[in-house]
Amino acid sequence: MAEKKKTDIDLPFFKIKEDEEGTYVKIGPIEVVDKEGEEEKAKIGPIRVSEKGARYEPSSNDRLEVLAFAVFLILIGCVWFAENITGYDFTGAVAIGFGAILLSLNYARSRLGIETSTFTIVLGIVAVIYGVAERFFEDTNVLAVLALAVGLYLIIAFGREARK
Repeated sequence: MAEKKKTDIDLPFFKIKEDEEGTYVKIGPIEVVDKEGEEEKAKIGPIRVSEKGARYEPSSNDRLEVLAFAVFLILIGCVWFAENITGYDFTGAVAIGFGAILLSLNYARSRLGIETSTFTIVLGIVAVIYGVAERFFEDTNVLAVLALAVGLYLIIAFGREARK
């Protein structure tokens, strides 16, 4: 019997590895494995497919995002509840809390070795600055807040690069 020819293609979004043990194909988020003894046959993002069926296994990043969303809903509920009970105006509290949640999410990502999101970092900085400005000043210029937040982010980003 002839030996199976080994194939190895490794491109950025396309990988094929084929040898005597079996075949592995990856195209983007889709992975297919055809090897003896492997129970799991395919993965599509967080969905794992085997002969027994399909199951959902969220990644650490998915779990962090769900936790951040849950904390955000709790924040909104607490602020509304506190405003109704005390009659005090908590202007800016939701924006500040939302920004803190997004920045905390990215901090947790960085500590766990997960890639951080530039968009949510900038959005978190914008939310905190906007919330503080909304709380302490009557008229807040959103463009000024946005410019300030992007500037702060650039300083942080370049500071990280300079430290490497």
